[in-house]
Amino acid sequence: MTITSIQASNETLACAKAFNRFWQRFTGETLPLQGEQGDLVLQLDPAVPQDQILITAAADAITVAAENESALFKGTMMVLQRLLGKVAIISETITLSPQKKLLMVDMGRKFFPLTTLKELVDSLAIFNFDQLQLHFSENEGFRIESERYPWLASAEHLTKAEVRELIQYAQAQHIEIIPDFDSPGHLKHVLADKPEWRLDKLAEDGTLVKDEKALDILNPEAVAFIWSIYEEYAQLFVDCRYFHVGADEFVPFDDLHNYPTLANYAAEKYGPEASGIEVFIEYVNKTVAYVRQLGFIPLVWNDGFYRVNRTEGLHLTKDCMISYWTRWNKNMAPIQTFIDLGYTVINHNDNYFYYVLGEHASYTYPTYEKIMTGWTPVDFPQQQVVNEDQLTSVAANAIAIWSDIPDALTPAEVVENVFYLMAALMQKADQRLLGNQDVIRNIYQGLLQ
Repeated sequence: MTITSIQASNETLACAKAFNRFWQRFTGETLPLQGEQGDLVLQLDPAVPQDQILITAAADAITVAAENESALFKGTMMVLQRLLGKVAIISETITLSPQKKLLMVDMGRKFFPLTTLKELVDSLAIFNFDQLQLHFSENEGFRIESERYPWLASAEHLTKAEVRELIQYAQAQHIEIIPDFDSPGHLKHVLADKPEWRLDKLAEDGTLVKDEKALDILNPEAVAFIWSIYEEYAQLFVDCRYFHVGADEFVPFDDLHNYPTLANYAAEKYGPEASGIEVFIEYVNKTVAYVRQLGFIPLVWNDGFYRVNRTEGLHLTKDCMISYWTRWNKNMAPIQTFIDLGYTVINHNDNYFYYVLGEHASYTYPTYEKIMTGWTPVDFPQQQVVNEDQLTSVAANAIAIWSDIPDALTPAEVVENVFYLMAALMQKADQRLLGNQDVIRNIYQGLLQ
């Protein structure tokens, strides 16, 4: 049927306006919003279970009903999926997956302008994603204006006003922004003018040199500098719930003997069995506590914690969530370790969901077909499989765009290619088949071309 108007109450007007913006994008027109009749009827119904959406396709109207505004908006996007995909709209009851869907964008290595980030938000919305993680600092760049340290931002960066505009734009489509500033590693750009705050390491000839990517976490002044950055961006992202603090690839964790200041301090504080990993964990725990005091739920990557080839004089705090991305190194802890210890995890399965520009580091571009035919929600990196009942420990499934070779693709090419990955993840995570790749192509052409 053809939609010519929307029936919306005062409570559903915001959702109707959000739908209308999409409608205008692919038709060039807006639909009138009416209080008593319409071809698309939006209802907030407390009788509908919180995790369900009811779509009723009748001859004279399509009705979308849900218990809350977020679920109602997702229901309207399901209708839009079918309209754009040229698939018949049917009456159905959809149970939402308890796991959220997340997209991470490495804008530290590659600048993504506001227009591109908004296109990604639109793509997330159409496929019922929940979160957009902005990895805004990397060895190669820092991509958000800093008022505290004006020299910090790269030449190409977002202003704080643009970030606020993006947050507001995403919120209108029920997409939550997660800021991501990685420490104590991945800091080459941040420490470029602060060589005295870099960590000492042994060179091949036995002399001490500075590791240009790693923070001297035993230097209180250096740590205070990094924490001041968290503080500044906590104010910018004040309305967000989560903050990713990184903690991955600080140093080669199997080569801690090349970092004598860490090993010496750990032996003195934690005993002769200590390896130096304890100093790293101590820093992460304190940073997690600091970011939590700023009002956020902290997230960290998995690769440095509970490694199977060493004992730890202390362990990672439980006051954070784990972004589990890989076990490419056999000494990394399996996913089961984190689940057994009670951590909430995010599945960043790098075998299926790592979109690495230029196919760097032996990665190949994931595809729609690979996700549709090979991945299920119980599948974690390197063929690790969890039990169905352990999915209660999984908060989200996540696609990651890593800009390792920034010029390998244009921003527009990234948006188009990742669009199909989002469609595949939605269908597999929600166990709701939308159609073949031609259907997804129709949606892309209607929405973004």
